[in-house]
Amino acid sequence: MLLDRAIVSQKLESERAAVQRSLNSTKLRLEGLLDSYGHMSRSFAVAQSFEAESGFQSLARLLRDNNPSVINLARSRDFVITNVHPIEHNQDLLGYDYRTNPEQMQSVQAALDSGDTVVVGPVHLVQGGLGFLLRTAQPGLENIVSSIVLDFEKILTESGMEAEPQVYMSSARIKGVPGTDEEILFGMSEVWDNDPVITEVILGQTTLELAKIPSGGWQVDRSHHFILFLTIAILAGTGVFGVNYARRLILERAEARRRLLDAIESITDGFVIFDEQDRLLMCNDRFRKTFSASSDVISPGAPFQAILVDGVNKGLYEDAKGREEEWLADRMRLHNNPNGPSEIKLSNGSWIKVSDAKTRDGDTVSIQTDITELKTALQTAEDAVRSKTEFINNMNHELRAPLSVILGYIAFLRRLELYPQYTALRSAIGDDHKLEALLNEFCTVIVDQATKSENSGKHLLDLINSVLDWAKLSSGTVTLRLETVELDQLLVNLGEEFRSSAEGRGIRLEVVAAPLSIEVDPLRIRQVFTNLITNAIKFTDNGFVRVTLSTDARSVLVTVEDTGRGISEEERHWIFERFAQVDNSRPGSSGGTGLGLAITRNLVELHGGQISLTSTLGEGSKFQVNLPIDMLRPGKVAT
Repeated sequence: MLLDRAIVSQKLESERAAVQRSLNSTKLRLEGLLDSYGHMSRSFAVAQSFEAESGFQSLARLLRDNNPSVINLARSRDFVITNVHPIEHNQDLLGYDYRTNPEQMQSVQAALDSGDTVVVGPVHLVQGGLGFLLRTAQPGLENIVSSIVLDFEKILTESGMEAEPQVYMSSARIKGVPGTDEEILFGMSEVWDNDPVITEVILGQTTLELAKIPSGGWQVDRSHHFILFLTIAILAGTGVFGVNYARRLILERAEARRRLLDAIESITDGFVIFDEQDRLLMCNDRFRKTFSASSDVISPGAPFQAILVDGVNKGLYEDAKGREEEWLADRMRLHNNPNGPSEIKLSNGSWIKVSDAKTRDGDTVSIQTDITELKTALQTAEDAVRSKTEFINNMNHELRAPLSVILGYIAFLRRLELYPQYTALRSAIGDDHKLEALLNEFCTVIVDQATKSENSGKHLLDLINSVLDWAKLSSGTVTLRLETVELDQLLVNLGEEFRSSAEGRGIRLEVVAAPLSIEVDPLRIRQVFTNLITNAIKFTDNGFVRVTLSTDARSVLVTVEDTGRGISEEERHWIFERFAQVDNSRPGSSGGTGLGLAITRNLVELHGGQISLTSTLGEGSKFQVNLPIDMLRPGKVAT
């Protein structure tokens, strides 16, 4: 039956095509592996040109440990082997002169003449088995050649020749010259007797033939007869509908694939996928443009490490310069075990954020995002912060110094008796009571105006200090100078300092503090409690302001409590924000910058502590400063 024969023939062709695809895939992987090892050989030769003789063993050990197909590595100078790795079982090679062996001398000379990697083999190795020889000349005039010996069977196994043994039988041989026998190097000879699918791999002067057949041989499956009859019946019954449906399905799948590819290409970031063996599956044009220096190795099947090494060799990665091996090891570790984005700086000044992720199938998906603008903006912001810091430092002198001088002169005006001219004038008046009364009245006016000017100047100085302190805090330029401080004594001293101010408003200022030593910045911690105590006095019309010091198992707690006007619930939400002030309509509540509590909170947090507030409108407020217990000094504790 013609259709039956056609189906049988098609099945055989399909089976041979499947074997051919498998064999082609094996060939591509083999060529890719040899190309990758060629890159490795060139990188090894270049790296040695920067290393001392003693560095050979460490470089060779690194390559051999990470590449199981490498049997040994050697280096010769003027055709004599000077280094070999591993030393064990290879000591006899040291001092070996290639010129004594014409075949080996030919490949060494070819590497020197071409300046490129020469692949020799497969050849029979002295230690047994077959292997490839990769010879690469080191740049320079000393006839230095690096040689890498690769295990032939491991290379073929790594390329997939032994993959799916239950499905395929594989073999390899050297293509013979007419009239000579062809040597079987890998697999079983019966493969060649069963009409195998064959492909060739060109290795310099040698042609390696790879062959595959189904593990059970070429067998004709006759189970299609019933299916054929049923298919004919279905096709006859469905007719045009089936054809149209199949056509629509094919078109939909083609459209879906086209959309997927278009979507990947339209991504503004670089997109690349590597398979579970870390070979490139696909990438978009943005990825190729980003790493255009390595465009010659960016192709399907190329190992990730080979692409990376090529970029390092071409100076693509700025951070790798001068530390190539360390950088490669770090990058491979991040690629193989992704745990978050990493950043790479390219030699053209671009910054790339690399986000790697593993799929359930073991593939690696990587997104390469250009963050150059973000990095530039960040640098601009850092420059702005530095400029701001310099401005603050200048203002610290330009504003405070003149104001301090003005306050000094005003202080003298409040004590006119210190002026020699005042003493001379009073002496000149003598007993003239009328002039003396006028002088006293004038002096009273001067002293009163000087007092008002001094108060205003001090208020202005406080405002300037608050603004400059906040600017320093917000720019991160405040550094704590930690010392052991008697916190109880500091609070008692503040109580004495502000007691007269409190009594002037008709309120009591109480300090309850047991002995306690703590390691803090004395200037900044004093500023914290000065702000809290003065605020409490300022907003309390009667009653008391109480400062208490206590400890528990985890923290040191300082409470500043008052019976003042209290703070509304709405105001409590933003009271610690900068420029925040309570209702300005209240008497005595204006005149500040609104930075005091914001500065207080920042200084407390710099010490690793926290500040909290509880308040009832019309009844008073309670501020609590909580400092970590590990700042407590062991020599003195609260009792």
